[in-house]
Amino acid sequence: MPVAAASPNAQIHPDQIRPAVILCCGEDKRVLLDALGGLGLPAGAAVSEFRSYAVWTFPAVTVVLSAIGTGALEPLLYELLITGRVERIVLVGTAGRLCAERLPLGVGFPIREARVAGTGLDRECGDRALRPEWPEFPEGPSATIVSSDFYYGFSPALAPGDYRHRLAGVRSAYERLSVEVDLVDMEVGQFYALCRLIPDAPGLRFIAIKGAANAIDNHAEQNTHAPSVLRDCLEKALRLLGLGGVFEA
Repeated sequence: MPVAAASPNAQIHPDQIRPAVILCCGEDKRVLLDALGGLGLPAGAAVSEFRSYAVWTFPAVTVVLSAIGTGALEPLLYELLITGRVERIVLVGTAGRLCAERLPLGVGFPIREARVAGTGLDRECGDRALRPEWPEFPEGPSATIVSSDFYYGFSPALAPGDYRHRLAGVRSAYERLSVEVDLVDMEVGQFYALCRLIPDAPGLRFIAIKGAANAIDNHAEQNTHAPSVLRDCLEKALRLLGLGGVFEA
């Protein structure tokens, strides 16, 4: 019987893919590994790395680290989902806080609704709300998010000459959504859209858990809060996946 080849862009082999997947985009690998270790990361877990992707294969779950934005997310999700092996996938990671009074820093929240603004999927998604597909949405506090491929563009413009003033469409979206939405990141909206578009048949369960590592006007503080955000998001993701909050050895 021929052996299935690894995927071309992420070099993921089908045997690496478990029914349960945790996806993380744009985070520092060391911080992610520290968070995983704190939750019972088994020693000697199989890991493969190629380009901007890293994959850890555990007995009960596959963890994937990707770069940020639509351009990294779309090929990765395609190569994961067309195998038909993924049944449940949770996206975790940090975000920026748009409204200071709404959410604390350092804590992850399930994302009940996402929008896109300045992404490769704006034309297809428009301004409609994108939602997860999960059997029972988690009880307790949740959050809304807007996703953009502009890391600095979807944030306050500093002075009249700032390049962000010349992004007319993004500026308009920012001015409107920054008072309506809790968080901003670079993947959740696209993740929700692509998880509906890519699979050949319905049945995939997907949800994002994101937390604010910084206020949108203070990018410098994100590295201070990123470890606690990742730890909290991972713990909640494992619970949603039925893994008891720790990795199974």
